[in-house]
Amino acid sequence: MIFLRCVLLVSTTIPFASSLDLGSLSSVMQAYSNSLALHPLETKVVTAAVLAVGGDALAQLRECEPYDTRRAASFVLFDTCYRGAFQHATFPLIAETFKGYALHNLLPSIPLEVCAAISRTAANQLVVVPVVYYPLFFAMTGAVQGLDFDASVLRAREKFLPLMKRNLIYWIPVQYVQFAYVAAEWQVPYICVAGLLWNVILSAIAGRAECPVPVVQEERSLPAAVPASPAADMRQWVMRSTVQGAVRRR
Repeated sequence: MIFLRCVLLVSTTIPFASSLDLGSLSSVMQAYSNSLALHPLETKVVTAAVLAVGGDALAQLRECEPYDTRRAASFVLFDTCYRGAFQHATFPLIAETFKGYALHNLLPSIPLEVCAAISRTAANQLVVVPVVYYPLFFAMTGAVQGLDFDASVLRAREKFLPLMKRNLIYWIPVQYVQFAYVAAEWQVPYICVAGLLWNVILSAIAGRAECPVPVVQEERSLPAAVPASPAADMRQWVMRSTVQGAVRRR
């Protein structure tokens, strides 16, 4: 049933592909809104999967290599699980838990709604992302692309800090808008659309999971002795004979 609903959802985008007029766009948005109301989880999962493919494909276009299907599959699997399903359950929990009262008590001049949006953004970006998002990302994408546990851990250690810095710069303003202005039922689709650009960044930095190759330091050895030629041996014999004759004459 879930698969059939997903197929029906995708079929609603066909008019948009054949025409870009406002009427078609409006009908597509209405069909998507209806699907979001009737089948919220399935709709969000499909949205995350489709945009994950698009984001990784844009990143791979920048690289002079053949299209990597395993890499694309790893991003689809991760986004459907995390962005589509996990955030479907997590965003309402964050909204219910962090209502901004503590921050508003500290800074009463800031409206409660703003404090709530700031608190929810901080909870997601400073707790959920480093504790859940990145461990799941490196584990799932590494496993699909063939890395073992140790190689995935090594990849995470190498990529985590650069990604986390970019993550905070990009996602803090995006997610503040989400919690401040976007209706609850549209928050995951909004994040999926914003995640299209983020997936390009993520895929470009940590897309292709490669087994780290240990660096082996080459031993510095003395150059091997070059065997002497017969001509060189003859010159050395002549020189020794000459020296010995001079010594005898003394």
